[in-house]
Amino acid sequence: GTQAPVKRIENCSFLYTRHLNMYFVALTRSNVNPALVFEYLFQKIRILKAYLGEEFDENSMRNNMTLIYELMDETMDFGYPQNCAVDVLRLYINLGNIRPQDEPDTSQLTSQITGAIDWRREGIRHKKNEVYIDVLESVNLLMSTTGDILRNEVTGQVQMNTKLTGMPECKFELNDK
Repeated sequence: GTQAPVKRIENCSFLYTRHLNMYFVALTRSNVNPALVFEYLFQKIRILKAYLGEEFDENSMRNNMTLIYELMDETMDFGYPQNCAVDVLRLYINLGNIRPQDEPDTSQLTSQITGAIDWRREGIRHKKNEVYIDVLESVNLLMSTTGDILRNEVTGQVQMNTKLTGMPECKFELNDK
C-alpha cells in the first residue's frame, strides 16, 4: 500500500509486512538494522509457505500453532535470527506438510544443522587461506579530583576478515598472554 512499513509510536518501532490479509509485525525499542528485521519477516513467510502452503491464512495458522511455536523457537533466539533455511528446518521439524525425502541420520543432525549454510555461494576460491582477527578494546575511567573512581568500563569487539576456500573447520583461541 501507500503506508510506510515502519511505524514509530512513542519509543517503539513497529516494522511490518503483509501476506494476504495478515500482517507480520516486529516490535523493537532499540535501534536495530531494519533490513535485518524485514529479511527475517520475509524468511518467516517463506518458511510458513513451505509448511502450510502458498496460500496459508489465519485459520491454517490457528490450526498449526504447535508448528508455529516450533518454527519460532528454531528461527529466533533471544531476539536474534538464527536458522531460517527450510532445507535444514525440515530435517528436525516434521509437524507440517514438509517431510524429509530420506530419514536423516540422527547422529549427524548437529553437523547438518551447523554445516548447511545457505548464504555462502558455492565455488569460493582464494590463493591462500587467511583469517585476520582484530581484537579492539577500549578502557574508560572517570575519576574525581580526590582519586575516587566514579565510573569505569571496558568494552571490546572482535572483527574478522576471512579469505577461506570452501568451508574449512577453524579453531581460534584467545588467551591473556
